Amino acid sequence: MATFDAGVHVEAFVNMEKGLKTVYAVPATDEWSIMSSGDRIEFGSIGSITVGSVRRYGSLEDLCQAESWQNLVPEADDEDTAITLIRGIAEWDSAAETKRGVIAVRVRQVKRKI
Repeated sequence: MATFDAGVHVEAFVNMEKGLKTVYAVPATDEWSIMSSGDRIEFGSIGSITVGSVRRYGSLEDLCQAESWQNLVPEADDEDTAITLIRGIAEWDSAAETKRGVIAVRVRQVKRKI
């Protein structure tokens, strides 16, 4: 099992704990493209998730159509807002998304550290 480090987004982590956010998305970079079921994603000192499954999509729009934007950004009012919120994250690599698509990670288990 591999461990990956992600930026800390407290609201997203809390929504994963509550079972509201069941999909975590990242641009399809070389680092994230090797992720597989059973791997772990660390969110700084807050906690981690265990990866359930990994899927690749051509864009956030494709991901939202297949996985439902409500599972990705449950606090958003609609799909466009969900996509805007994700692309607005400082760590989001739009060039990587355009070139290689996005990785959708199904959250299997959430573990809080603090």
